[in-house]
Amino acid sequence: MVDYTFIRKDIIKRQTVIEGILELQSPLRIGVGKSGGMDPASIARDTVLKDTGGTPIIPGSSWKGVFRSEGERILRRKNLIVCSGVGKDYCLNNFRKYDDFQRNLTRDIDEAIRIFWNYTCLNCKLFGSMSVIGAVKFLDSKAIEFKLGTRTMIAISRTEGAVARGALVQVEFVEPGSKFTFKIMGNNLPNYAIGYLLTIMKNIHDGFIQIGGHKSRGFGFIRFVNLRFSDKGEKKIGDEDVSVSTQDEIKEEGDKFFEKMKPFMEAFNNAKIPYPVH
Repeated sequence: MVDYTFIRKDIIKRQTVIEGILELQSPLRIGVGKSGGMDPASIARDTVLKDTGGTPIIPGSSWKGVFRSEGERILRRKNLIVCSGVGKDYCLNNFRKYDDFQRNLTRDIDEAIRIFWNYTCLNCKLFGSMSVIGAVKFLDSKAIEFKLGTRTMIAISRTEGAVARGALVQVEFVEPGSKFTFKIMGNNLPNYAIGYLLTIMKNIHDGFIQIGGHKSRGFGFIRFVNLRFSDKGEKKIGDEDVSVSTQDEIKEEGDKFFEKMKPFMEAFNNAKIPYPVH
C-alpha cells in the first residue's frame, strides 16, 4: 500500500522549518511598477515593493516562483517529468486527469489522493497545483537593515521589446549590504524533498540564481548570512524516501550550514522518485 503522507493535508507527521538572514550582494528590485501603488515620497517612477510601514519586502510568492522555476531546471536535468505550473502547463492537465481529480474530491477522496499522487511532479506536490495547496509555505522576507537607491535606466517596452518612448526611467532599488529575513515552513516533507529545497537554496547562495528584476544588469544576487533548520516528528516520510541521519536542529552561518545539510541534498540526489507515472 502506497504511503501518501507527503500530500496529505489532514494529518501532520513532520514539521520542518528553514529560516535565517540573507544579505544582498548586488542591488535588488522587487518592484510595483508604474501602475502599482507608487510611493509619493519617492523620486523614482519604478519603485520597490514595500509593506505599509515603508520597509522593502520580498513576497513569499516571489520566492515560490524562484524555487519552482529553478526546481524545474534541476528536475529536467535529472530526466524527471516536471511541469512549469504556469497557465495550462500543470501535471493534472497534461495527463488529462484534472476532471477525474475534481469529480473524486467529492465522491471518493481516496481516489482523488491516488490520482494526485500518480499524476503530479515533485513541484506540484511541494509548491501546489490547481485546486491543491503545496506542502511548503514561503513567508514574506522583510528588510531588517536597508538603504534605498535610484538609478536612471533605459526603459524597454514590454510589448515591443525595444527602447520605449521617453527612453529613460528612474528605478528604485535596495542597495547591496541590506539584510532580509527568510523563512520556509513545510509539513510532511520527505528527506529528499528537504534536500531538493536545500539544493535550490545553495544555488541561490552560490550566485547561480538571481532574485527580482533587472537580472541582465547584475541585480538580484544574495547570500545567506546564517540559517537555522528545525525538524520535528517522523524522520522518514513515504516508502520511496531515503534515510538521513542528522540533528533535529542545526544553526550555522551560510557555507557551514550547507555543509552540514549535505546528507539531505545527497538524499535528493539518490532518491528514486516514482512519480508522475509515464
